[in-house]
Amino acid sequence: MKQGAVKKTKISIHEVAKEAGVSVSTVSRVIRKYSNVTKETEIRVNDAIKKLNYTPNAAASMLGFGSLENIGVVFTRSADNAFQNPFFSEVLMGIGHVLEEQGYNMQLMMYNDVVQERERVMATLASGMIRGVIVLSTRQYDMLVQELANSQYPFVILGRVEGICVDKPIYSVNTDNKNDSFKIVDHLAKLGHKKIAILNESKEYVVNIERYDGYRRALVANGLNFDPELDIDAGFTLDDARKAVINKLQERPDISAIFAKDDMKAIAAIQGIRQLGYNIPSDIAIVGYNDYEIAKISEPRLTTMKVPVYDLGVESARMLMKLIEGEELEKNELILDTELVIRESCGYKSKN
Repeated sequence: MKQGAVKKTKISIHEVAKEAGVSVSTVSRVIRKYSNVTKETEIRVNDAIKKLNYTPNAAASMLGFGSLENIGVVFTRSADNAFQNPFFSEVLMGIGHVLEEQGYNMQLMMYNDVVQERERVMATLASGMIRGVIVLSTRQYDMLVQELANSQYPFVILGRVEGICVDKPIYSVNTDNKNDSFKIVDHLAKLGHKKIAILNESKEYVVNIERYDGYRRALVANGLNFDPELDIDAGFTLDDARKAVINKLQERPDISAIFAKDDMKAIAAIQGIRQLGYNIPSDIAIVGYNDYEIAKISEPRLTTMKVPVYDLGVESARMLMKLIEGEELEKNELILDTELVIRESCGYKSKN
């Protein structure tokens, strides 16, 4: 370079977005020729590219402009535990659908250790490798959510926070776990069941606490005694759940109904019940939660709470996109509708 010459600064995608009056992700979508961009916007972006003489970096283009187009999805549990459950694959499908439309990539983030989880998620955000995160479930006193809330980074949670203090809204998508669990147990009580057990999971997670609370409230509302011994720890695997049900029924043969907080655990419970020689629902009724496909083909078919799992993913991704784009949201919490689906496993003829 000759003495006195000024080195030319490479134009960034941020400058193109500013010139065109759009977001960075919109510029990316135009360059990558995504169909979900209006003709007017496409012309405006291309005019800005020509005016600024912007040339996308080839490697960045292949990676979706690297950091600018990546969204982190935090599982808050190990891969082994996460992918045992259809909930996570279905919610990921919903998230992925929106991210693909908007020109974003998904980066899965899952860790066995909560401290490692918090440190790595925050470090990845700080490095610019991701633009925001979706947290798929929350713990009681969740320090990751606490730290995210104290930062400037956009994030959305599936669920609700409990036990942390923040001075700004936390954006979330959820269903009414307490009320839905109440409806399930109330239904069993109305059928005449007096000893209703719950097949629960770790109360570390807020969703399990909420469903347990709904279970307890329904017992009280129906004049039934709450018995802590009817809380069955489902463990981590389906086989753990099956064995736990067998052990509990041997200890407490007076149990006439079981509320499983997840359909997969309900299927495991059915196996355990049959292993002991009981019939369903004449000896023991069973109700699940979420209405996975397996609930419709199990024998007997499973009464369950139908949860729009795919839509939880879609709406959480849409909410995060709006936060990234700087849009103002009317509500910081979106509650999706559910439906109690009555099938044969609790003694009714199927209506679905």
